Amino acid sequence: MDFRFTEDQNRFRQEVKDFLNHQLPPDWFTGGAPEEETDEWWTLSRKFLKAMGQKGYLSFTWPKAYGGQERPLWEDAILGEELAYWRAPAMDYWYRWKMISALLLHFGNDEQKKQHLPGIASGDVYWCQGFSEPGAGSDLGAVQVRAVEKDDCYVVNGQKIWTTGAHRSHWCFAPLLTDPDAPKRSRMLSMFLIDMKTPGITVNRLESIEGAAHLCEAFFDDVRVPKENLVGVRGGGWLAAMALVNIERSGTGFASLPERILKELAAFARENRYNGVPLSQNPLVRHKLAQMAIEIEVCRMLAYRTAWVQATGQDVTSVGAIIKLFGSEMMQRVSNAGLEILGLYGELLPGSRWAKLGGLLTRDYMWNISITIAGGTSEVQRIIISTMGLGLPRM
Repeated sequence: MDFRFTEDQNRFRQEVKDFLNHQLPPDWFTGGAPEEETDEWWTLSRKFLKAMGQKGYLSFTWPKAYGGQERPLWEDAILGEELAYWRAPAMDYWYRWKMISALLLHFGNDEQKKQHLPGIASGDVYWCQGFSEPGAGSDLGAVQVRAVEKDDCYVVNGQKIWTTGAHRSHWCFAPLLTDPDAPKRSRMLSMFLIDMKTPGITVNRLESIEGAAHLCEAFFDDVRVPKENLVGVRGGGWLAAMALVNIERSGTGFASLPERILKELAAFARENRYNGVPLSQNPLVRHKLAQMAIEIEVCRMLAYRTAWVQATGQDVTSVGAIIKLFGSEMMQRVSNAGLEILGLYGELLPGSRWAKLGGLLTRDYMWNISITIAGGTSEVQRIIISTMGLGLPRM
C-alpha cells in the first residue's frame, strides 16, 4: 500500500504553503493573530478569503461550466490540511463555502447557480448555515422553523441558533419545515436560500466560552422568502442537509492542527526546565507527547481514508462519522494534555506577555469543549457508525 502523494500533489501542497506564508503576518504563531471578531480580525479574514478566491481555492474542484478547474478532490483535502495546520483565518467561513457550493452544484437550478456561484468563488459574498434550533441540533428532523407557502413566497417564522457568522453574512442556507403532515419526517423539510437583508430578520451575537462572538441566533418574523429561493424540490430538504452534514463532519484538518500543536509542545519541552531538569526528560511529558503522536497518525489515516471514499464517489456517511468522532475527541485529549504540559502557562490567553505557544492552546482548550457537540454529537456519530457502518438495527 503506497501512502505517498504524487509529484503533482506535493507541488500543489508547496503552492498552498507559499500562499499561506505570503498571506499571513510573520508573527502569526507567536501572538500576532488578532483577537477573533475584532475589526482587525475581520479585515484580515476578508482579505484572506478574497485572496483565496483570486487563487481559485474556493472553486477549483467545481466543474468548468461553473467557473471551476475540475481539480481532483485530493487537492481539496491537501488544501484543508494546510489551512488547519497554519491556523488560517476564517476557517469557519471556508467550510460554509464548501457546503453552500456543494448545495448549489448538486441541488440548485441554473438560475440559482448563475446568481450565487460567482460571489462564492470570488470570496465576496458571505454565507451562514441555518441548521440548528433551540430544540433541534444533531436531530435535524426536529426542525420547527416554519415556511408557509403564500402567494409568490414562503413566509418564515421561528428561531435558529448557533448560526455562526450570521452577523457578517449576506445569505443563509437553511432547512425549514414546509410539510409537517408529511408521512415521513424526511419529507417534512425543504431547503431555502435566505437573503439576510430581508425585513423581519433579527440577528443577536452570542459569546462563546473562549470569548469569540461569532456565534449568533437569528429570529425570523414573517420573513418573505421568494419561491425561487427553494433549492431542489419541496420536501427534499432532509436529503440536501444530510449531504452537507457529511461535508461538515469529514476533513483532513482533524489531524493537521494537532500535528502543529504536537511539534510546538515538543519544542517547549526541549527548551524549558522544571526543577532544573528539561521537561523533555520527564517520563510523564514524554509519554503524553508519544500518545499524541500515535493518535495523530491514526487520525491522519482515517482522514485520508475519508478523502479517498469521497474522491471515488462512495457513500461517506459512516466513514465521515468515524473521523468526526475520533478527530473531535482526540482534539479534546490533545488540548487537555497540552495544558498539563504547559503548567501555569496554560492559563494565559493570547496577548499575555508570558503566554506560550501564543496562548492559542488555551483558546483551543475552551473551544474544544464544544467540538464533540457541534456538527453532530459523539453519541449521534456512534449511532451512525453502528447502523450505517456495521448494519446493526435501529433502536
